[in-house]
Amino acid sequence: MEQAREFLTQFSGPEGYLAFYLVLVSCGMGAPLNSDLILITASILAALGFFKLPILIPIAFFGLLTGDSVNFFIARRFGPAILRKAPFRWILSETRVKRAEELLQKRGRSLLFCIRFLPFVRTALFFTAGSLQISPKAFYLLNGISTVIYLSLLMNLSFAAGANIEFLIAVFKKIQLVILIFVVSVAFLLLRGSRKKRGTAS
Repeated sequence: MEQAREFLTQFSGPEGYLAFYLVLVSCGMGAPLNSDLILITASILAALGFFKLPILIPIAFFGLLTGDSVNFFIARRFGPAILRKAPFRWILSETRVKRAEELLQKRGRSLLFCIRFLPFVRTALFFTAGSLQISPKAFYLLNGISTVIYLSLLMNLSFAAGANIEFLIAVFKKIQLVILIFVVSVAFLLLRGSRKKRGTAS
């Protein structure tokens, strides 16, 4: 958190927003950075007057989607084989991607909506979605909707909390867990319903 604050406050005006965008793009591409902490830090800095939240939120949306898109389309074009080459093998392990593939094949496209709420595995799951040739339309629709919800919740909550970061992180973890349980439950019910329809039709 402190490192993110020091980095973002090095810039002012348009340069600060550009730095924020580029950092989020790199997160989506697998850089060893925590996008959640960056979003929280930027929102707190907005509360302190360093940035404007109405500008930060759309920049965050396009920054995250740009990074995810690069990840998704590289996998869609070259497949898992690219993980054997540098620098991709340094970012994602084939074992991690294989686990993500099993999860996506089991849960289907509905899991795309849940990925934004799953820290630590987003890069592997978006890469795997591309390698499985999931349609770009489904990728942008489901990921776009979940990203809007995620950013609206996280960044507005961070802005409202201001400098009270300990309280914010505790509340966010609880809300994130509740949202994840809700999303997974809805996805499970939808999949169960579709299977029943297929069974009835056959």
